[in-house]
Amino acid sequence: MNKLTSEMIKARAYELGAQVCGIGGLELFASESPQRDPKSILPAARSIIGFGFAVPRGLYYAMARGSAAYGYTTLGVKYLDEETAEIFLLKMGGLIEDHGYDACLQKSVPNLRVKSDKETNPEVKYTYELIYAEPVASGKPAPDVIIDFGVATEACGIGCRGKSGHIISPKYGPFMRYCFIITDAPLELDSPITESLCDGCMECAAACPGRAISESGLDSWQCAVYYKGAHKSNPCMNGDAAAKFLAGDPERDEILDGSKRFDAESARKIYPKLNFLPQTQWGYAPCLCRRACDIACFNHLAKRLGQKPIPVELPKYI
Repeated sequence: MNKLTSEMIKARAYELGAQVCGIGGLELFASESPQRDPKSILPAARSIIGFGFAVPRGLYYAMARGSAAYGYTTLGVKYLDEETAEIFLLKMGGLIEDHGYDACLQKSVPNLRVKSDKETNPEVKYTYELIYAEPVASGKPAPDVIIDFGVATEACGIGCRGKSGHIISPKYGPFMRYCFIITDAPLELDSPITESLCDGCMECAAACPGRAISESGLDSWQCAVYYKGAHKSNPCMNGDAAAKFLAGDPERDEILDGSKRFDAESARKIYPKLNFLPQTQWGYAPCLCRRACDIACFNHLAKRLGQKPIPVELPKYI
């Protein structure tokens, strides 16, 4: 059998549909908690392999026009993360393990948070912090170990986090979904990203109807409420739906214009009222803020990315 090389892995990844692939060292994880460290998953790990799948631009365009919320949710999020990535990782893992190495497959776990992580994921109905998880022995991390995808993409040279909290790809901007393999295979490494791809323009913050983004980053609970449709710009916020939504609530106007601040408790309390469209059968919430932050980011970076912008004019809220 031929020696396993980085070139073989990348060729197979592109053949199976990945748009980007990078192989990174583990140095950037040195300061991470054991709950985030790839070596907590595979102690003999030598590298992490990152893969990216582009979300079609047309899904964002249709969503921005208010004509198709489910297309992005089902095809751009659920299908890429839950089906494409799973089959892809099993095939890539098979290639690595057929050569005698370990392949620990890492996909998105959208509804779980490691113990002490108090953030949420706007894309799903609920998230669960693993508050009851305890280490099986002293010095070991509590299960589950969930790597930070932002650090992983940076290590692999395929992306880094922007002000919105979303990962920006050097080629596709924020229009990507990611998965990874932790391995002990001795592979040639790519250079990590050393300079942020985000130039701090804050166009994402201006486009967010819930004012969930600031210089300090993303307020994930604020984001979740407005992702699920609390702002008056929600395309389903019309007619009887608009009249009935939060009728009699003394904070109604403040919520509708995005100036109300939410935390974990108040966000969870309002979720049952954000029923403009049903949740998908997989637990994903339809995106009713139209992912304006990502579109604004992409359009700002379009010239640098060599891409044409999404042809929509986004309102600015700050």
